[in-house]
Amino acid sequence: MTTVAAEQTKAPMSPLRFFHESQKSVEKFRIQLSNRVSALTRGVDSAASPVPAEYEELTTLAAQMEGVLDRAIANQLGDYVVWDAWLKHVRGVGSGLAGQMLALLLPPRADKGPSSWYKAAGLVPEYREEDGQMHLPKARKGEGKLLHHRWLRRCLWNLATSFVRQGGYYRKVYEQKKLGLQAKHAGDTAWPPYRIDDVARWSMIKLFLAHLWEAWCDAAGIHNRQAWIVQYGGAQHHY
Repeated sequence: MTTVAAEQTKAPMSPLRFFHESQKSVEKFRIQLSNRVSALTRGVDSAASPVPAEYEELTTLAAQMEGVLDRAIANQLGDYVVWDAWLKHVRGVGSGLAGQMLALLLPPRADKGPSSWYKAAGLVPEYREEDGQMHLPKARKGEGKLLHHRWLRRCLWNLATSFVRQGGYYRKVYEQKKLGLQAKHAGDTAWPPYRIDDVARWSMIKLFLAHLWEAWCDAAGIHNRQAWIVQYGGAQHHY
């Protein structure tokens, strides 16, 4: 079975994705090295102290490499028509978050819709028999590999946090959804505050992804299909 995450991974690696993957590797190395230096400094590492000068030098070099990759990612954004046309004007989306997201999203296609991105990021809820509730997919013992791209979902969560902190249109979407959920599930122990907050954030992100899909299609001249409710819904549905 080919998973959505595997489809993302098998796509030809763009320069943006190459820089993103390299950045992740360098960041991991820098964090591991910084933790080792901290342990040596506090005397909790088994290695001899003081901290070797080479460790400090390597930490500095790793930070410099991250800076180079950050600039490379920012430069690559110009190759994505949706960046100049729409994305860079959205409050809360900086070049760093945009670079991560565009590196992991497959470009839109005329025969698909934003739901393909929802699936890739694991944003399609699943029914769970243990509590009779709908939940986003996550790693569970004995259930095999995840079918979505974990790094993409992590990136989108960081984007949601940025929207909430920066304010603007998507912050208002989040607040409205959160208020609606609080009113709907008042007194429901299956809906604690953290779950309401999570659902409000992911609802905001799914709307943003739908907007990104439309803006990208418009900027690239892709004649994308209409929403199902518009194209097939008929008179019995409301849009």
